[in-house]
Amino acid sequence: MQIGIIEPQDFSLKALTLLSDLGNVSKFESGTIEDFLVDKEIIFVRLNYYLDTHLLSNANKLKYICTPTTGLNHLDLDYLRKNKIKVISLKGEFDFLSDIRATSEHTFGLILSLLRNYKNAISTTKENFSRDLYKGDEIFENSIGIIGFGRIGKLLTKYIQSFNGNCFFYDIDTTIKEIYGAKRLDSVEELISTCNVITLCASYELTSNKFFNKAYIDLLKDKFFINTSRGELINEKYLLKKIKENFFKGIAIDVIRDESKENNNLDEFLNIDKSINFIITPHIAGATYTSMKRTEEFIVAKLKQLLIKQI
Repeated sequence: MQIGIIEPQDFSLKALTLLSDLGNVSKFESGTIEDFLVDKEIIFVRLNYYLDTHLLSNANKLKYICTPTTGLNHLDLDYLRKNKIKVISLKGEFDFLSDIRATSEHTFGLILSLLRNYKNAISTTKENFSRDLYKGDEIFENSIGIIGFGRIGKLLTKYIQSFNGNCFFYDIDTTIKEIYGAKRLDSVEELISTCNVITLCASYELTSNKFFNKAYIDLLKDKFFINTSRGELINEKYLLKKIKENFFKGIAIDVIRDESKENNNLDEFLNIDKSINFIITPHIAGATYTSMKRTEEFIVAKLKQLLIKQI
């Protein structure tokens, strides 16, 4: 069995050993992905490539795509269904994911960074070396609203509560209960009006495309906003417009729309006036050595179990 790893950097050594028991493992290090995939039956991919008809056109032997992610918007799922290629991912693996903390930690870090104006303070010059220019806010007794109260939102709440912040949440799933002191609110509008800091932690499905629309963005005047979920959840063109107008008190994003495709808005985000309290990180929320190692090993174990069942 031919197994290919498209993004091999820092791939778990334990996962590699387990994969070697299943077949011949090779890493993509040069040439084209199309040529690399010609003989592959199983591939591992992270988030750097959008796997669609173009990249998979020569992958006639491909049976499984393994991705240690919960979101699948880097895969052309319609193409995979038509070609009977199975996806093995972290989607729905609630028990395992309950203790994967990287994204919640990063979201908390972005909240703190915006409140304390760290980006501008850290890059200050001698001419602007004045504490009065960079006075910030505290999490203590601040109101933080979480849109999407799943694993990431719940863990984030625990961190915020340890700093004595006040947490509120909204989720379309009405069965989700209040926990860790967080209070449920009945709408996104109510959440935004109640809170000073808004974090988007919702999961992405095709039906939730541009869920966070112009009307919601317009409610964020002089508030802090953080998105570590998916860029596809937001009306990104309008978000860019409002960032450039310095509409928010602070904004941080870890994700952009179509990030694994060539035609996206990355250049516009990177060229935003540096004086604005805006932070962009390259989808690193879940990218820690610990979390990636654990998730890769979990996906390999999941693959192995699936293959054993088919023997």
